[in-house]
Amino acid sequence: MSLIKILLVDDHTVVREGLKRMLEMDGGVKVVGEAASGEEAVEQASLLAPDIAIMDIRMPGMGGVEAIHTLKERCPGVNVIVLTVYGDQYLTQAIEAGAQGYLLKDVGRDELVQAIRAVYGGQSVLHSALSRELFTEFATLAKGKNSNRFSLSRRERQMLHLIASGVTNKEIAANLCYSETTVKRKIRSIFDKLEVKDRAEAVSEALKKGLM
Repeated sequence: MSLIKILLVDDHTVVREGLKRMLEMDGGVKVVGEAASGEEAVEQASLLAPDIAIMDIRMPGMGGVEAIHTLKERCPGVNVIVLTVYGDQYLTQAIEAGAQGYLLKDVGRDELVQAIRAVYGGQSVLHSALSRELFTEFATLAKGKNSNRFSLSRRERQMLHLIASGVTNKEIAANLCYSETTVKRKIRSIFDKLEVKDRAEAVSEALKKGLM
């Protein structure tokens, strides 16, 4: 069986060293390169042609999301697994950029290796804790479909607070690390859920329903 070639992308040397030691305990995985930034990740991926890049999401210069976009454009054969401490904060952006996996840095070696094998085999993976959290949220929404309390997700309520403070879509995008297109789509979804037509009505309705 051929080795799965890994590129480690993290701006902290100690993290890369720890990951390398952890991964190379498995005989089927080989770390072929390391990068400390998004720019370096794209350069190394072009030179080394790894099967998978394990990438931090917050780095100086070109961040993880932009790096994923660029990497998928220039090296479409390289799959990306995000490894972050930021929970689901960048999940949507990472997936939209082209990531096949999203894990938290408290992941154990076995789960990390399983995720690598799954992505290498064409599957998508999500950290087990996030899977449980998202499942619980969706289940709650489904059970409380007509309940005002659960009509909006946590991120949508966060966005409503920003709307109420009078910030622009561009400012919301910067605050939540979304693209402006994503912000517009999510705001439309909020309007649909609250059955309102504009920002003022959305804030008013959310206050009435105890969502803010």
